Amino acid sequence: MRPSVTDHFWGFEVRPNELVIDVAVLMRVLTALFAGATFITALGIWLIPSMALADTAFNLKLAYSIFMMLMTVLLARVAVRGTQVRVQFDTSVGEVREVVDGAFGGRLVLARYGLDAVEAVEVVESLKNRGFGQVQIRLRGANAISAGDGAVSALAVLRNRIANDCGLELSGPVRGAVWRGSSAG
Repeated sequence: MRPSVTDHFWGFEVRPNELVIDVAVLMRVLTALFAGATFITALGIWLIPSMALADTAFNLKLAYSIFMMLMTVLLARVAVRGTQVRVQFDTSVGEVREVVDGAFGGRLVLARYGLDAVEAVEVVESLKNRGFGQVQIRLRGANAISAGDGAVSALAVLRNRIANDCGLELSGPVRGAVWRGSSAG
């Protein structure tokens, strides 16, 4: 399996091949359920008889419905946001970005680093399957970023491309597994 790399006019973008169902995905599902519940509540308030709330029933129902619809929109916006982090290498401005898909088709930049902040680019093998691994980028003053996964033999090309764009000498061949995730042992 080769890493998922997309070329753009400004550089290139690396997406993970594996879809990991983690806490972030489960939280998005719960948020979507709460968004549905608030929508039903906003509509359901109109089923309560007006006499139960006396003269101000209409104003209370209207205010409550508007508030619940606003909550529905906010929760839905969080629920539809992406959880899969992509790494973008923008060689035109000299930066590395961690990006997720935003709500309604936009993108959210989680972090931005200069290409000069990259200390090393390494291929790290999985503990479970030695033929599978990921490219990790070590940054000065920050944690490592994983940029692409796939067969270890296919990751060398991506590692060389990233190291070349960052102006680094090539790192060693492959080092032992130190990462966690669904593919780690």
